[in-house]
Amino acid sequence: GVTCQDNTSLDHMNDATILQNLRIRHSRDEIYTYTASVLLAVNPYKDVSSLYTDEQCARYRGKHIGALAPHPYAIADTAYRALVREGKNQGLLISGESGAGKTETAKIVMQFLAYASGAASSHADSIQARVLRTQPILESFGNAVTMRNSNSSRFGKYNRVFFDNGGALVDAGITTYLLESSRVVVHSDKERTYHCFYEMLRGLDEKRLQAFGLERNRKYRLLTSDGGKPLDGFEERDAANFSRLCESFGSMGLDEASIGEMFQVLAGLIHLGDLEQGGDDEPERSDDDGEPVQVNEQAIEWAAKLLGMDADELRSRMTKRKVAVPGRTSFHEVPRTTTNFRHALQSFIKAMYKRLFDHTVSGINECFRELRPKGVAKGSEELWSHIGILDIYGFENLQRNSFEQLCINLANERLQQYFVENVLRAEQDLYKREGLPWTGLPLPDAEPVFSAIGQVFKTLDEYSQNLMKNVGNPTDKTFCQRVVDEAGKDHERKEILKPLKMGGKAAVGRKSVAGLAMNDGFLIKHYAGQVQYNTSGWLDKNNDRLLPECEGLICDSSCGLVKSLGDTESLSGRAPSFKSISKKYSQDLQALLETLSTCNLHYIRCFKPNGEQVPDKFQGSLVLDQIVQCGTIELVRIMHDGYPNRVPFEEITTRFRSLLPERFQRYGMRTFIEALMLAYEVPKGEWALGMSRLFLKAGQLRALEGMRQEGAMPPADKLSEIVRGIVRKRWVRSAHAVMLCNFLPKFAMQIYTKRAAKALSKAAVLTARLATPLEAAKQRVQARRLAARRRFIGAGTVVRLTQAWWKEAREQRASRLAKAVRLAALLHARTGPWVATARLHAAEVEKRREAERKCEEERRRLELERTRQAEEEQRFREEEQRKAEEEARRREEEQRREEEARLRREAQERRLEEERQAWMKQQQEKEEEMRREAAREREEFRRKEEEQRRAIEEERRQMEEERKAWEEEKKNAEVERQRRAAILEAASPAKGRSFKSGQAGSGRRSDAGDSTTRASASDADGFDMDSASHIDIVTQEAMQEQVRRLQQEMERKHEEIRQQMLLLQERNALLERQIHQERSPLQQQRSPLQQQQQPPQHQQQEQKKQQHRQQQRVSPAEEAPRPSPRAPRLSPRAPSQDLPLPSAETWRQLPLPVDFRASEQPDRYVIFAELPGLSAEA
Repeated sequence: GVTCQDNTSLDHMNDATILQNLRIRHSRDEIYTYTASVLLAVNPYKDVSSLYTDEQCARYRGKHIGALAPHPYAIADTAYRALVREGKNQGLLISGESGAGKTETAKIVMQFLAYASGAASSHADSIQARVLRTQPILESFGNAVTMRNSNSSRFGKYNRVFFDNGGALVDAGITTYLLESSRVVVHSDKERTYHCFYEMLRGLDEKRLQAFGLERNRKYRLLTSDGGKPLDGFEERDAANFSRLCESFGSMGLDEASIGEMFQVLAGLIHLGDLEQGGDDEPERSDDDGEPVQVNEQAIEWAAKLLGMDADELRSRMTKRKVAVPGRTSFHEVPRTTTNFRHALQSFIKAMYKRLFDHTVSGINECFRELRPKGVAKGSEELWSHIGILDIYGFENLQRNSFEQLCINLANERLQQYFVENVLRAEQDLYKREGLPWTGLPLPDAEPVFSAIGQVFKTLDEYSQNLMKNVGNPTDKTFCQRVVDEAGKDHERKEILKPLKMGGKAAVGRKSVAGLAMNDGFLIKHYAGQVQYNTSGWLDKNNDRLLPECEGLICDSSCGLVKSLGDTESLSGRAPSFKSISKKYSQDLQALLETLSTCNLHYIRCFKPNGEQVPDKFQGSLVLDQIVQCGTIELVRIMHDGYPNRVPFEEITTRFRSLLPERFQRYGMRTFIEALMLAYEVPKGEWALGMSRLFLKAGQLRALEGMRQEGAMPPADKLSEIVRGIVRKRWVRSAHAVMLCNFLPKFAMQIYTKRAAKALSKAAVLTARLATPLEAAKQRVQARRLAARRRFIGAGTVVRLTQAWWKEAREQRASRLAKAVRLAALLHARTGPWVATARLHAAEVEKRREAERKCEEERRRLELERTRQAEEEQRFREEEQRKAEEEARRREEEQRREEEARLRREAQERRLEEERQAWMKQQQEKEEEMRREAAREREEFRRKEEEQRRAIEEERRQMEEERKAWEEEKKNAEVERQRRAAILEAASPAKGRSFKSGQAGSGRRSDAGDSTTRASASDADGFDMDSASHIDIVTQEAMQEQVRRLQQEMERKHEEIRQQMLLLQERNALLERQIHQERSPLQQQRSPLQQQQQPPQHQQQEQKKQQHRQQQRVSPAEEAPRPSPRAPRLSPRAPSQDLPLPSAETWRQLPLPVDFRASEQPDRYVIFAELPGLSAEA
């Protein structure tokens, strides 16, 4: 049947027609379909590589959506052109269920972006190649085989590709979200953990596997489900992916050592998985059995070796835990239960792998930074525009849904709501803003779901934190019960989060339909359906902090890569004991949504055609569920009833200006666009003019683009009719404008009159209602005014009286002041001489008093001086007396200390004597042990020397036999040669005589025959001589080669003997040094006592003797006698005060022919030794 490339172009818009359109296109391998600007992709599960060639990239470059068949290249090209044109960030959201092809679609989009911008420079080519080559690394470390997909992404990633202002590729980066770390240790049957483990086992050679302690076909607990078998059928793919993984690591700039270190860590994690003793078929023991946890010693040795840890320390940290002693700072270790051991081990493995994954992602981002130009500073990505590609896990409803599935479904819920708000609701708002008639459609609201999950995370953080602090008794069951109880109290959340339903009678154990108890989980109603979650283990999964003892193992590792994965902050004690994963994930998700809000978004929806993932099979019910869940039906309805294509007036006028004659250019944009639609007979219902844009139904813009490319022009009569219609519309509009202008004043006057009448009626009503209150108010105001007037008059009278009284008071004060002045002048005139005489007398009296005061002060000063001198003399006498008493006490104290020192010296001498005797006894025992050891070594050396001598004699005997055999062969060859020569000499004369007795005519031939015979004889003789000489040369070379080989063997054995001799000398020096170090403390303890006991004169004599000895001391080379030429001399090192020379007895015990000779000077001797293979200079 006929299909539509855009679902909005369907004649009958319903679920069945959309599904049928997708079914027919899938059967034709047309796997892509538009829904307006949203691309729907149906996974074909087969090779359709012809759709993704460079020729296809070239076709879609620069084309609008709808101009060609639906394709991810068209979406990517639209985003790229919008980025270059507007300079705004772009985002591509690729969503769908697991197995729908999101990862492959993301790679296809990356391929086109690299093609569209990678040809600008070699720098862009390098980034393009590296972007494409890093994808296998993320797939190997972040993808796994699940029940629904053989290459399922178990993490979310947001790839960002940065472009400069010219559209050239300049940088790239990757941000990851929520790796499913629990899959490393636990996965369901018929599933696998991450690809990298299997690829390593399949791709490494046997030598590397043996170095890691691995076997290619062995069953490892970490790589198989509980009691399950390894999945078959992936061997060839794993081997090919391993080669691709190594090439990708090389493109990152990693050397062989770094790549090998990463595989070494993965191998160590595999061995950690086998740490618990016993196979998978062994029944699990309970925690109450009282038996310690049994570990696999071979696995723990290999794990410790590969991870750079101590095996005993690793065993202790895994099987024991430290408990603080109350009231003390110490700890004591107690064995872990089986459950605690498994929890600690699994947490350790999950943390190691998660950190290794984050380290790998950081390395990928760092390799992108290495390609930046030298002048580009860090943080420059904020100045560039980017295209982000979000490839995040799809909605999941598995057999067992845990904490990871809730986080995954929360992300899908938020992204679906983001799609509803930014696409569907924005579409309806656009129609309203542009003035188009629109009734609107009901849209889903996911806020209650967000609220319910947010409350679950909040309660989970509280319980997890209490578990780490040992507050209360938090368990997974009590957590689940509280979540359900809190949701039941809220009328909105109780419709979203519900308890599990009962699945049978109570006697069965109160199990739900899925085999869970009532308090083991709950149900949440998502946009894609209800999902049952199992809350077992959520309190542990929510904590991102590793146990301190396990963290210490990582930080103390001798492996550089493992040590770099450690968190030193957690060991310092400053970091909190709880780090919430749910909180961090919510923050990352919010940051992702904020990043997407800064971008122009483009959507690609991926669908699974069937659950078996086989080609050419389309299950309508499965596809329809996905279409409904992702909001495609609402989008199709809006776009079908609305206008999926919209173009601004400026753009449509610029692009289609050439389709109409020049006379249309003088019209306005709205008139021009209207004329364009009429000229090409676009149906009236297929387009509409908004305030600033032209809105078109599906397919109309593609038709206009086709006519523009073909250069089609409308007929002249049609244009004339359009012009007449434009003129007629203008006249009608003008008449309407005049009528409107005439009507507006009248209408305004009517409005004004109505408003004035209404206001007047309101005023009359108010006046009637307020008349009586206003009259009463007026009377009250009049009364208040009269009272105020009376108060004012009274106040004026008081002021006038006060002013009169104040004037009279001032006049009286002035008269009294005049009388006082006259009296003062009279007194001054009469008492002036008396005052002068009194002042002179007072001055004389003051002088006499001053002189008397000075005499009294001088007398007091002299008296004080005499008193002070007397006190100083008394104090001096007391000081002299005190000093005499102190001197007497000091002498007594010195005598007492001397007596005590004498007693201590005597006690110390006795103790030193006892220690010396004990030390001498120990030295005798050590010397006896050294002699026995030397005897054993000497015997061993003699035995080896005897064996070597026998071997040398055996080789000499063989050489002698070979030489005799060679001489015998040579003699036989000489006899044979002589015999042949005799035979030839005997045969030559007879033949000559026979030729001479012939005919005369044959003389010439006889001479020729004679010469030939002589030549033959000489040739035979020469052949024999050459053969013999050749045999002699070969035999002589063989003998010389044998002699050289024996000489080399002798030299090697002599070198071994010399090395053994040097080792014996070093060992003897070490023993002597140990004896000296043991002897030196006693000498240092005795020396202070001897110095105290010796008088000063004796010490001076000893010093002079010591200086005399040092002046007369000469080097050992001068003292030693000249050695004989055949006896190499071994000169010992010069004696020093710190290291004494070996004793003569020690040298005589060496297993060598050693000659000990005493020297003329004390403490010196010379040793002569004859060693085979050593020259006199050695």
